[in-house]
Amino acid sequence: MSLQASCLNLMDRLAGVPDFEHFLNPTLLLQLQANSNAIWETTPNDPVSQLWILFRLGTPLACILNSVRPPNQQLNVDNDDLSFANINTCKERVFHFIVACLHDLHFTHENVFTISELYHDNPQGFLKVLNTVGKVLDRMEANPGPGAKAV
Repeated sequence: MSLQASCLNLMDRLAGVPDFEHFLNPTLLLQLQANSNAIWETTPNDPVSQLWILFRLGTPLACILNSVRPPNQQLNVDNDDLSFANINTCKERVFHFIVACLHDLHFTHENVFTISELYHDNPQGFLKVLNTVGKVLDRMEANPGPGAKAV
């Protein structure tokens, strides 16, 4: 499957994540693309660029992770803090996602991306990000929580 097809498939699956619809808002996605400092040229409605930029924020990853965690173990999701103004805060959120995948979901290191793979402009690294997120969604779909939506 091509990178673009993988991203389109993942975007469809993300529609089933509780409280994720905010991140899939077309206006928000275009705004994030316009304000990103991506070194590659982004085109409007390009699902690869949109997901890459979205996941780099970290907050959407926390929302995805919360779909498979009990309410008392939820990560903080601030829908109003969606900028790259403090890149270290974004990376910290990504780090918490990675640690939770390893420790709470018991994913192997081979099945979890690194911060570098997300923030470097390398399609191979981004494929690993997509695979990790896909595995979290597999877990959510296998054990839907009370807020899960059918996709």
